[in-house]
Amino acid sequence: MVATLAKKANLCAIALTDHDTMAGVNECFKKGLELDLPVIAGVEMSCVYNSKEIHILGYLLPDTFPPKKLHIHKEILADLDFFAKERAERNNKILKRFKKDGIIISMDDLVGDNPNTQITRAHFANALIKMGVVADKSEAFSKYLEYGGKYVPVKKITTNRCMEFLTKHNFFISLAHPFQYKFSESELESLLIHLKDLGLNGIEVYHSTHSDEDIKILHSLAKKYNLFPTGGSDFHGAHKLGLDIGKGYGNLKVPYSLLENILNHIS
Repeated sequence: MVATLAKKANLCAIALTDHDTMAGVNECFKKGLELDLPVIAGVEMSCVYNSKEIHILGYLLPDTFPPKKLHIHKEILADLDFFAKERAERNNKILKRFKKDGIIISMDDLVGDNPNTQITRAHFANALIKMGVVADKSEAFSKYLEYGGKYVPVKKITTNRCMEFLTKHNFFISLAHPFQYKFSESELESLLIHLKDLGLNGIEVYHSTHSDEDIKILHSLAKKYNLFPTGGSDFHGAHKLGLDIGKGYGNLKVPYSLLENILNHIS
């Protein structure tokens, strides 16, 4: 489905980066081959930095481009199970916390018609909206889904643990949507220095939530810390209404040259 939508949107290439899993990459890659659309295998990891949840993108860049074969070592999938189980345990804790306050959310409410989906806070937000507990996602997050709040416990996975996994398996590593964490300028730079020491390769300059000024600032940081600019629409289907694949909320344009620069560097 993702590959088909991307082809219809006239994208030159895509990366599939689900949260803490690569379960859907093989299917997407095969569909991409059918459609003559290059698909890069990836993953979006969640971890903790200074008591805040941050997301780190990992891309398995191919030896030749466009890729004709998909190589995801079994050890990668085995190691990912650890992170997926931690996410599942945390989701169960969230369900129990809601239940304690009389808000009964079932797993069926969360997964909908996709039993293989990775549950995120967006799924909880959608469930709360359907139940009539909140009017919209903004209210869901502000009242119930704040990270480290009453209902959402702090994750156990540290940046060190996450980066250890990504570097072990030779992922190209980029910090996702840097401004979503609401760090100060100095805090963000400290994070970049910390991650750079652990093997960070890039920073997501282009994102659906970034303004022109945000992009300018992030380009400057990328240059300052010798990081590759990356980009993505962060498409989540129905979980982010109004956000189109490859286009964000209407004005996003991720230059293909970003991918070319990275591939030329590693070749």
